[in-house]
Amino acid sequence: MNNRQSLPIGAWRGVSFAVAQIDVVAAEDDLLVVGMREKDVVGAHRGGADAVDHALHGTLSRLREGGIFAGGFGETLMLTRPSAPIRAATLMLIGMGASLNGNPETVGNLTGLAMRAALRIGAASVGCLLGWSELELPEALVGPSAAAMMRGALAAIDAHDADGVPMQWTFDIRNGAAAQTTAALCDALAGWP
Repeated sequence: MNNRQSLPIGAWRGVSFAVAQIDVVAAEDDLLVVGMREKDVVGAHRGGADAVDHALHGTLSRLREGGIFAGGFGETLMLTRPSAPIRAATLMLIGMGASLNGNPETVGNLTGLAMRAALRIGAASVGCLLGWSELELPEALVGPSAAAMMRGALAAIDAHDADGVPMQWTFDIRNGAAAQTTAALCDALAGWP
């Protein structure tokens, strides 16, 4: 059970989608997906990975410094039963590289990667903090990036062998453009074949 206010936006093949402002510490999801940049950028937007790193007393920084998880594009690391105060059962770090170069489809590919992992482990609830939790997007790319994220998730569901996997997937909307993000996610879901 989660203690966040979420807005349902639709469902596809057993996966119910919602949007919310996800608190990385308080989220009690089976899987919490957090994007992590390859390098810290001075003055850059601080998001989900920074909040997790702070809550875990610098664990993510030490993983990066030790070469265990550098945040390279598409690199993944699953931490089961992360220590308190993180409440999620499993934390999935996804490397976002140094820059997504303004290409919305790259965020969609990472979202598909996260959805495949969620389906593989049988997660019943997922909080997805990709994209804006670590990146600042120009306003013109907010909608296309949100739509690409939804398409990435839907394509992963369609490629999954089992039908009707029950899951609650929540996209984080702490990007300063919540209405635009929500509308783009809804439109991409409604327009899916």
